Parts: sequence; structure tokens; C-alpha cells
Amino acid sequence: MKNNAIRAILLIFILTATSATVAQGPTNPVLSILPVLPGDTVQVATSTALNPTDLITVNLTKTEQPTNTARCSNQRELKIEGPSKNSFSLGIPLDICTGVYVLTASRESTGGTASNGQNKLNISSPQHILVNGIPPPVKGLFPKALFQGEATNVTFLGPSSLKADADYTVRFADYALAKCGSESSSPPRNGKNCFQPENSQDGQLAFSFRGGTFLSELAGKRSVYLVHDGAESAAQELTFVNARRTTPRNYALGVTAGLALLIYFLLSAGHKALRATSENKTSLLTALFLDEETQTYSLSKCQFYAWTIAAILGYVFFAVARSVVQGSAEFPDIPGGVPAILLFSAGTSVVATGIASSRGSKGAGPCRPTLADFITTGGVVAPERLQFVIWTVVGIFTFLTIVFKSDPLALADLPNVPSRFLQLMGISSAGYLAGKLARKPGPVIKVLSVANVTAQGSLPAQCLPPDGNVAVTTPVLTLNLKGENLDPKAKIKVDGQSLRGDLFWIKGGTPDPQSGFCSELNVSLNNAAPYIEGAHTLTFVNTDAQAADALFPIDPMTIESVQVPSSTPASEPDVTVRGTNFVSPTMYQWQDSAGKLDPQTPRQTTVESATQLKVSRTAAVLPGSKYKLMLISPVLLRATSKEV
Repeated sequence: MKNNAIRAILLIFILTATSATVAQGPTNPVLSILPVLPGDTVQVATSTALNPTDLITVNLTKTEQPTNTARCSNQRELKIEGPSKNSFSLGIPLDICTGVYVLTASRESTGGTASNGQNKLNISSPQHILVNGIPPPVKGLFPKALFQGEATNVTFLGPSSLKADADYTVRFADYALAKCGSESSSPPRNGKNCFQPENSQDGQLAFSFRGGTFLSELAGKRSVYLVHDGAESAAQELTFVNARRTTPRNYALGVTAGLALLIYFLLSAGHKALRATSENKTSLLTALFLDEETQTYSLSKCQFYAWTIAAILGYVFFAVARSVVQGSAEFPDIPGGVPAILLFSAGTSVVATGIASSRGSKGAGPCRPTLADFITTGGVVAPERLQFVIWTVVGIFTFLTIVFKSDPLALADLPNVPSRFLQLMGISSAGYLAGKLARKPGPVIKVLSVANVTAQGSLPAQCLPPDGNVAVTTPVLTLNLKGENLDPKAKIKVDGQSLRGDLFWIKGGTPDPQSGFCSELNVSLNNAAPYIEGAHTLTFVNTDAQAADALFPIDPMTIESVQVPSSTPASEPDVTVRGTNFVSPTMYQWQDSAGKLDPQTPRQTTVESATQLKVSRTAAVLPGSKYKLMLISPVLLRATSKEV
């Protein structure tokens, strides 16, 4: 920059002087300045007639302050032979310094005088030459952008003629940046930012930018030049990004997580039931995906939410890349295909809900909702649901992978969803909905209660087996089921074990004429001694293998502790029992290690609360004795303690 300014001042001075000379008289020639490059050949015209045998001596004298460098020469004397009549060819030396030079010349004739034989030549043009530097042959720049947290080095690329041993500077089109540690250069505007040459090799010239604010001050796309001897290379585009390369991804994940947290708070503030079916725990997954009819996770809801989240992630990534990284102030548009996928997802969810309302729900499956609900119906894997899940996962994974792998500096649009993939999604949705139409609705147990426990004697009429040939073995436990799509020909499992046909029977309910299903049934379990104590799982399996689980009893009676005092037995109840779901009248019996009951007839407890009651003890039930306490509820369900 300094050399260019000096040249400009010198050029104005020369032109001014030339004008003054012309004004003094028409006989003075007009000075001319010819720009050249080292290695050029210049044709010099003279008003003096020359002979081919003359030896021409040309002196090139620099008009400005001589350059203090050993790499080039400020003054040269050149010998030229074989001139033409009124001109000769002058080759500009390759090692000449840049700047303005005055041309003077003399000739030595073969018939010269004995003193020196030289005569000064009158050069008509050019009288001055301006030697420019050769532009560095830069062909590219790497990298094209600098981000926070990454290396601040850039490398100018070119052929091997781009020598590493020369003195280069870096210049921006609209920003002055000094060279680090250079006393002759102007200091940076903030006193910190500068550029520094690094280890380079021919064809690869490396520089680093230093300073605390150069990314913010140079933010955006800049034209940068490599300068040598005042000559600039071709402009190279370099983008300074005052953010990290991962900023768009972090924003996308952060915004999505923030929206999920907001939804959770909104649901909580609206007193939404966020608890799992049998556990009093808050669950955003349950609140968003649960199908209230079947107490299972809804696949259509999940697919709609999944594509919505994918669209949010992609759009936020794209918006931040365009605004923060690329510096664009435009509101980014939604890419093609994403609205169509969201429309498919929303339409599938709505149609699936309509089919469930008209045809009936799928089988409820296990008691608690699980992720398996997305690919099963009534505990049975449904192929159309599985392929629907697979293509949803593949589509979202591919879309987000392309988005997050995209260069945020070069991202001009989000990946377009191909039309054939949209067709495939449509076919997948149609297959999922067709499966809901073709498959029968599955069993759903909404209410299960213990209707009767017959420990001995004859059964009530509503509990008798429909087939009189079944041998009844007490105790018999009868459960009342209310719900949807209950098959009177169903199979029964208890705690995962299938029961033989003689160990259960199903009665009650009037089947629907069209579907053959009932909304209420009684299931009696024969020889049910293992089931009248503790909590168990009943699995109701329709003839098409769709099933529904339910726990029984709903609130089982349990014993947590039995405190037997060390004193002698008294007539008043003195044994404190703590547990759950105690109701009056609850009976009790003591049982020794051999299973003998003492006394033989149950006695009534004194129920103090739902969690505490008291019983009396016999003389045999003392501390250190091996006895268990058995409680019998009003419906004859039992709970047995550990040995006391």
C-alpha cells in the first residue's frame, strides 16, 4: 500500500512537471511513462539515427527512494547490440525493483573518437517506465471459512512458481489488517488483530490470523489478496464466522429440548394425567403417546410426533446456518416435501382414530404400556405396523443425517424429500390403515373385579361351569371382566401360564350379533388356591391371538410386619399388624410350620385403619415360635405373613 501511494504521488508530480514543460514552449517533448513487468521487452524510440554496429548503453535510474533490499536492484546499466535505425529493444531485468525509472542511453560507434567514442542518445519514448510487481499466481484458498474454536490458518494455493521465500502480505478489500510484529506497518485498529506468516512451501503459502476480535470484526464473506512487491493476486473469497461450526446443530437440539420441556410444563399446568397405568409416576411419553382406550402407545401418534420433531430439528438447523453462519437476513423457507410428510402423518393419525372408533380398538396387550405396542396389536406382532415403523425410522434418520452432515456455510436449502419416498410413505401409511381395517378388534379390559370366592360348598349359579361334566375343585375364584371385544371362546392365562380347559370357564354376557364379542364376562378359575393370595396377572386371549392383560385383585391386601409382644397371652388383642388395604370385617388364623391352623375357626380382627389392625394370639404363638399369620378378607382373599 505504501509503495502504491508513493507511485501515485510520483506519477502526479511527473505529469505536473510535464505540463509545465509543455507550457514553456512547443519544442520540449512530452514525458511518457510506460508500465512494464520484470522480464518484459520494451521498444525504445530515439530521434538519433543509429547504426546496426552501435553498442547501446542504457541506464535505468529509480526516481523515488531506493528500496533497501538485497532481492532486487534499484539502478541498472544494460548493454544492447544491433539496434535498428531509430529504435532498439530493451529487456527489463527480472531482478529489478518495482517503481518508476528514468531511461537514459548513449552509444559507442565503431568510428568513435579516441577519448571515449560515446554519444548521448535523445530518447523520444518511453522516457520513464513503471516497473510493477508480478501478481502472485494464486489459484485457490484453503479453508474457505474460519470458525470459532478452530485453527485460524489459511493457505494460499498455487503452482510451484508461487515461491515461499519471498516477502508477502495479506490484504483485504475493505479492512486494514497489519502484519504481526512488523514495526514498519500500521498497527491494527484495536491493537490486537494482525496476520502472521507461517511455515510455507512453494505453491502453499500459510498465514494465521491473531487477535481477540478479528472474527467479529471481519464477520462475513471477504475478498482477500496475496500481495508481493505491490502486486495483488486474484481475489479469493474467505468467510469469517463468529460462531462454531456446531452452532446450528446445538441450536436445533436445544430448541427441540426446550419445546419438549415447555410441552411438559403445559401438560402439568393443565392437570394432565401423566402417570403410567399402574404406577403413580409422571411420564411425558405416556401423556403424549398413550391411547386411553387400550392403555397402549399409539403408533400413529408416535409417527406424527417423530416427523414433527425431525422437521423442527431440520428447520432450526437451516435457519441458524443461514442467519448466524452465513449472515443472511432472510426468513428461510420450508423445504419441499416436509409439509407433505407432515400431512401424511397427521392424516394417518386422524384416519386411524376414526377406524378405531368405528371398528373397535386393537388388543390392549400387557398391563403397562411398552415400546412393543408400536409393532404389536394385542401382544401379537403386526407386519404392517412393523414396516410402518421401519420406514418412518429410515426416513427420519436419513433426513436428519443429511441435515447434520451438511456444511452450514454452504447450506442453501434443506434436503428435498424425493417424490418416490413420499409415495413409499403413502403406501406404508395405507398398509398400516388397511391392517387396522382387515384385522378384528382386540380385547380391552377396562374393569376387573373379584366377583366371588367359594372356599368350600356349592357354587352360586352365576359361577357354575356351563359344561356340567367339569369337576369343580374348590376354592373357585370368579372374576368379572368389563371392556370391549371380549371373546366368550377365549383362552385364559394366569401369570403367563396357559390354563387347561378344565381349570377355567367363561360365562355371562350377550355376544354382539355382528362381531360375536361381549362387553362383560365372568371368568371362573377352578382349583384357585394359588390365586386367592397376592397379586396376579390375567391374560384374556381372543381366538385370533390378540390378548389383553389385567391385574387381580386391583388392591390386594398385604402384610408388611407383625409385632408380637414378649408378654404372656392376654384376652385383649395384642398383636399389631401393619400392611395395606385392610377392611372390616377381616378374619385371621394362625398357621404353624406344618400348615396346621390354630385355631381351626377364623376369628375377627380389630381393624384400626387401612394400614393397621390387631389380632389375638394363642399360647403357642410366642416370640421365637414358628407361626405365620393368615388374614382373610371379606371376599375370602388371603394374605400370609412371614414366620414370627
